[in-house]
Amino acid sequence: MKIEGLLGMLTIKLGENNYTKWAFQFKSVLKGYKLFGHFDGSVDCPPRFAASAKTGVIRDVTTKYQEWESLDLALLSLLIATLYDDAIEHVISCRTAKDAWSSLEDRFASVSKTGVNYLKTELHTI
Repeated sequence: MKIEGLLGMLTIKLGENNYTKWAFQFKSVLKGYKLFGHFDGSVDCPPRFAASAKTGVIRDVTTKYQEWESLDLALLSLLIATLYDDAIEHVISCRTAKDAWSSLEDRFASVSKTGVNYLKTELHTI
């Protein structure tokens, strides 16, 4: 399946109050297609340049790096397509899918946890 086809499966856009739902759907779809490794860092970026014992570092970018970068940028674009404008502000400076995922997790996951704790406290006081 092409990455563009995944967008139709991602029906929830990330906003201020739905991180948990958005992250669940996003992870489920991407893990199902074995693509979430770019977001959680389990798929390592290959070396950009090849090293040679005889000549040292070669200046040409490796094919593996080019393929990894191309897929990573496509996945970053997919992630961005699932964000509302306000959430995009948190990934503007990100250069990889992992950076974007980490930035969104840092921004929204703590808010979700705080909201859950607040609701638990409110429930106990009732």
